[in-house]
Amino acid sequence: MAYRMGVKLRDLDSFQYHPTGVAYPAHLEGVLVSEAVRSAGTHLVNGLGERFVDELQPRDVVAAAILREVAEGRGVVRGKQAGVFLDTPRLIAKDPEVLKRLVSLAHVARKCGIDPAQEPLLIHPTLHYQNGGMEIDGNGATSVPGLYGAGEVTGGIHGRNRLMGNALLDIISFGRRAGAAAAAGMVHSAHPFQKKRGGFAHIYNLQRELTRAGIRSRVKAPVLYPDYGTFDLRKHAGLQETENE
Repeated sequence: MAYRMGVKLRDLDSFQYHPTGVAYPAHLEGVLVSEAVRSAGTHLVNGLGERFVDELQPRDVVAAAILREVAEGRGVVRGKQAGVFLDTPRLIAKDPEVLKRLVSLAHVARKCGIDPAQEPLLIHPTLHYQNGGMEIDGNGATSVPGLYGAGEVTGGIHGRNRLMGNALLDIISFGRRAGAAAAAGMVHSAHPFQKKRGGFAHIYNLQRELTRAGIRSRVKAPVLYPDYGTFDLRKHAGLQETENE
């Protein structure tokens, strides 16, 4: 939406991957296993039973280490899912009462159909947070007068590697400032919102020029939704009408 409106954006190439997302069963793929589980002392082990990383390193470091183990053939495969083990049995054996503190772990394990005291969870990094977004000032104002933002729709607050818990601090602090600034702007202007020139016309033009030049691209983004007013489902699906139709 911001892009369509011509808002200045930043850091759109920067995403954060949470190291411990459920990898199996497939229908729960990507469900987060709280960082608190690793903070409590749970180890990450590969398919050889080896601990391969300090679990309390920054998220990008831990996620990269997991991806490396899987890519180099030391991961664990179940069905079509690959990952490493979150060694909950070891943790619970050392501290049988730990599940009373890690309620979310017990909940996720139950949904996975396993007893975390007996069986480790198979995990894999999962896409978690967009570090980029609208560029704002200290009061949440964007480059479009009258438009304010706070939280994950904005970019630059956390750099390229957000620390755990800082998203909440972000939305509370900048949300309050943006709300106050937006309210003040309404008081001083009868027409505070001014839409800049934006839209997707330049992307459509680029696609047309590439097609005319015979240039094929494997780039998947930006992906544009079809123009629903002229969208033909049969043509889109590659179906040809018969003479009888």
